Amino acid sequence: MSKLPYIIDESAGLTTMRDPMILVHDGRYYLTGTQPPYWEGVNDGVRMWSSADLEHWEDHGLILKREDMPEDLWCRDRFWAPELFEADGVFYLTFNCRNESKEHPHFHSCGIAKADKVTGPYTIMSYDESLTEHVKGDNDATMFRDDDGQIYFACAGDMLLHIYKFNPEDGSLSDGYCTNEKAKEGEWDSIGTEGQFIIKRNGIYYQWYSSWTNGYDAGVMTAKSINGPWTKSPQNPILTDNELWHMAGHNHGFRSLDGKDYLIFHAMLRDPEDHDTPRIFIREVKYLPDGTIKVSLPQK
Repeated sequence: MSKLPYIIDESAGLTTMRDPMILVHDGRYYLTGTQPPYWEGVNDGVRMWSSADLEHWEDHGLILKREDMPEDLWCRDRFWAPELFEADGVFYLTFNCRNESKEHPHFHSCGIAKADKVTGPYTIMSYDESLTEHVKGDNDATMFRDDDGQIYFACAGDMLLHIYKFNPEDGSLSDGYCTNEKAKEGEWDSIGTEGQFIIKRNGIYYQWYSSWTNGYDAGVMTAKSINGPWTKSPQNPILTDNELWHMAGHNHGFRSLDGKDYLIFHAMLRDPEDHDTPRIFIREVKYLPDGTIKVSLPQK
């Protein structure tokens, strides 16, 4: 891994990103995330990189292209927080998007595409409407497969977190429920929650999520079943400001080729000359048998 505490490979065009995630497949790490510009205007779509060592990266270009979409499509202008997921040889790409045109405006919703290869091409399943049209402010889609083979689709909505059963035949959702309640005023996650992902370790379900209450932080909820109930960790927030970074969040987890668990997330450096550029951090994480979490913090 890079000697820097964050990923940078200018030769592959990989220098800055928000909401990063990694899928491990066939001996390689496949990375995607939110591309600039982040807040205004349009971006070109969803882009992918891959690596064998988490240091040297190959740019695979756009795997979902705005230019291929008709102007009146609900998801064609601003893409963010894409994620890759594989089940039974099918690769899914969840994404969040809006149409910023005056003629066909759409605020934002979650969509999904699928492909036979991890590098695509990806075909949109939720073409006629967003996958979660019924959820207000739906955002930050992610997927998880339980031990019994059931696939789940999770996303934020109404500033809370939701989980649904996913049907791979037609991309439909069912049996959804909300995993949390609005936190009390003054708590680290009281304003809103987003950016979740789910992972199971030592028989415990961990649902990571982020909140912008204090700028940006990330914490976790645990459960004994995917159906809950979910309990917030007393360690929260787990990813928070330190001497090296601030505004850390929207993390995702993966198991490395040598069997270790890692978190990937974006954060800003505490550098007066580079304090507002999101960098891609990867840190080892240990899920202990008692349900506690230990994240390896970098040294300057």
